[in-house]
Amino acid sequence: MENCMIGLIKGFAPYGFSIVVKFGGSLMRDFAVCKTALAELERLCRSGHRILVVPGGGIPDKAIESIDAVHRLTPFTAHHACALAQDQTGYLLADPAFSSSVVCCSTLGECRSLAESGKIPVLLPSRILFAMDPVAWSWDITSDAVAAWIAWVTDTPRLAILTNVDGVYRNAVTDDPAALIREITAHELSQLGHTSVDACAANFMAEKGIAGCVLNGSYPRRLADWLEGKRVTGTNIGISPKKSSSAVPSENFGR
Repeated sequence: MENCMIGLIKGFAPYGFSIVVKFGGSLMRDFAVCKTALAELERLCRSGHRILVVPGGGIPDKAIESIDAVHRLTPFTAHHACALAQDQTGYLLADPAFSSSVVCCSTLGECRSLAESGKIPVLLPSRILFAMDPVAWSWDITSDAVAAWIAWVTDTPRLAILTNVDGVYRNAVTDDPAALIREITAHELSQLGHTSVDACAANFMAEKGIAGCVLNGSYPRRLADWLEGKRVTGTNIGISPKKSSSAVPSENFGR
């Protein structure tokens, strides 16, 4: 197993995660798919991978969106409610009905301790988001962007986004296999706007040099193959070339 403790600096304890997995809330709609995907994460954990799961908003998040569509919510309400929706998904993923090795926690220190003990931590992100306030209170920011930010904060080199489609598609034509984008840089992905990955997440990955992928969680073995460097059905997100020093930083994070 490769050394995942990148960026080691004396006096600062590394988190030591080898990958952040954004577990899409869409996978919660199918109990069997959800359990199978989590079982694969458990298998990867046993093989030596140190995984940090960031949950999507799932069904609660969709309920908030539907309310906002009819009765426009304030940015404060929408942002805080959606962060708590991620917590709810995290609690469900950690329930014995779905998994035996996933444990929910609210701090990164807890996540590190759980990973060191052979468990899979699923971060309940609201506490950190409310305390640090790193992202804009906007519908442009989704759990994808939160996961990208967590990967950066923890110095984790890779981010896998598990969702209910095979990857990112040209013009969002998800029913045409020929439209699947298999290779793309994070910067190129950000230029496509909101796809199966939100544009803010892609832009942040480009700025911070985070590699990743978008995979269909219904076929969880693809994650293991991707980690082994194999070609898989999905979208591989490469690190964008460094921009010149005159480049303007992203304004999507913070306010």
